Amino acid sequence: MNRLFTLFFLILLSSCREEAERIIESSIEYHRFENFYKEPVEFKFRESTYLIDRTRSPYLYTKKIQRKDSITGQPIIQIDSLWNSTDFKRSINGKTLKLSEEDEARFSNSLNSVAYFYQLPLPLKDDAAIITLLKNTFIEGKEYLTLKASFSEDNGGTDHEDTYRYYFDTSTYALSYLSYDFHINDGGVRFRKAYQRPQGNFIFLDYDNYKAPKATPLDSLPLLFEEGRLELLSKIISE
Repeated sequence: MNRLFTLFFLILLSSCREEAERIIESSIEYHRFENFYKEPVEFKFRESTYLIDRTRSPYLYTKKIQRKDSITGQPIIQIDSLWNSTDFKRSINGKTLKLSEEDEARFSNSLNSVAYFYQLPLPLKDDAAIITLLKNTFIEGKEYLTLKASFSEDNGGTDHEDTYRYYFDTSTYALSYLSYDFHINDGGVRFRKAYQRPQGNFIFLDYDNYKAPKATPLDSLPLLFEEGRLELLSKIISE
């Protein structure tokens, strides 16, 4: 009996994993994000210019800030570069700076975070992502496919302890909502409502970003959102 139960459990586990992978692939297809492997993508966010280049190996993220020296008036161009979400460097006017490990980790995490959310749902295919299929969730009267994501310590970066929920449209597989907890910078809990922004060969997402009290269970956030009990923290809009 125990052997039969184990076999049944393994078959069920494999089926759930395959269904989760199918949802991710269907969402990537809907958002046309396979195009990330065909063309670099540049966008502006909070007065910085970002580049995501998955056409190369290792893939590359960059963040460029341009300003003027307050004394000389000469242009200052600062570029942060991150390869494969692990190897970081910062340069100013072409000269590489030597950073402390703490600063390097902080700047790397910031750049990686912006690139991660901009590419969703594509990063759910990363090797570090551990995906679990959950039961469907109702939000604002509509049913959504639901995935849980956590990250392996080996490849998950400094924020590998963070956990996420992703909510997908049952017919189109569009990523419609997400929630997550995080532990850096004193930690917190967030819930995001997504808005589609078609641009070129892609369907990108902007967000209403809501805040919940620390330690709020992620699975309770959809109901708290419906009841108006979450604080609208910001609107996350890229260009």
